[in-house]
Amino acid sequence: MLENNGNGKVSKYTIMYEETPVLLFDRKADAVTVYEPKYLPFALRSLDPIRPVDAFEWITNRIDNAQRTYMNMVYIARKVGRDRDKMIKDSSGISFTDNFWLKTSDTNQTWSELNSLRDKSRELSLYALTGKTDNPAELLTGHTSLFTTKGFFTKAIIGKNLVKLREDAELEYPAYLFGEQIGISVAKCELDGDFVNVELFTNNDVSLVHAAELKRYFDTDEEIYNEFVRIGRKDIAAQIERMYIFNYLIGNPDMHDENTGVLYDAKTFEFISLAPCYDHNIAYNKEFMGVSHATKGRSSLLPLDDWSKRFIKNHDDIVEKLQSVDYSEIKKYVPAERFVEFQARIKELLK
Repeated sequence: MLENNGNGKVSKYTIMYEETPVLLFDRKADAVTVYEPKYLPFALRSLDPIRPVDAFEWITNRIDNAQRTYMNMVYIARKVGRDRDKMIKDSSGISFTDNFWLKTSDTNQTWSELNSLRDKSRELSLYALTGKTDNPAELLTGHTSLFTTKGFFTKAIIGKNLVKLREDAELEYPAYLFGEQIGISVAKCELDGDFVNVELFTNNDVSLVHAAELKRYFDTDEEIYNEFVRIGRKDIAAQIERMYIFNYLIGNPDMHDENTGVLYDAKTFEFISLAPCYDHNIAYNKEFMGVSHATKGRSSLLPLDDWSKRFIKNHDDIVEKLQSVDYSEIKKYVPAERFVEFQARIKELLK
């Protein structure tokens, strides 16, 4: 049985990193015990002390996708309802982005077992994408990262791809084609019938930390660009400049700080590079006014138009490549009116 505090809630969680216990959060005692500081999540690494509320916030944010289409059906199929503790027990809080997971008092799995069974149920992944299944029994097999995979649009991990519905995410493809031509690091993307496959850029050796968590790590409300300049990582700062330019040109108003992030070495936690640009479901947006949401759920904005005009001077290679882009394939997927606006932004930036 789950150890509980008298009201059915789990009283103790351990944040695990692979096979290593990192932090114990005792909800009943409202206390935190840190076992291994070098493996703390970024949001907790710079806190001294780490308060119970900090640990609970990280655990709570780990499972946060209740509004996504078909997730209620997934919760029912996995027999967890909307009970966060049951979600954690069922999934162990595994994610395709990093090597953290959550252990409760009755969790018997090891990291190797969780890792080997992560997202192995193709039936469950298709159910999360379409809400349909021919084999309900298969929905209960293995372990799933669906509970930690955030975002509004339906998605799931199948093989080495993050898969989305084509009707939701077709514009990911022309965005990828354009980024490839102008030398921007963009998550590799392909159309596959009714689906869009976005190749994963994380694995057991390389993890992703979102900008939202990095802001807590750096203890700032400013953009992480400023922090990488401050710590002397000019390489990552330059990559962020390129990301701003690219998202401005493709008219993406959804470049909030859960849709950007940095890759880090899963063994040393050292920053490697900016993550490839990703999540362009609503690119080439007809209401794009040169700005993007800065923080999910808030009203603050990123002036991508102003920043792009400022930073393009640092990237002559982008300017050169913009002169010879082949738009023939891109044009097939971008509505005519939005394509005109897209080309107008390019011309404006090249003035």
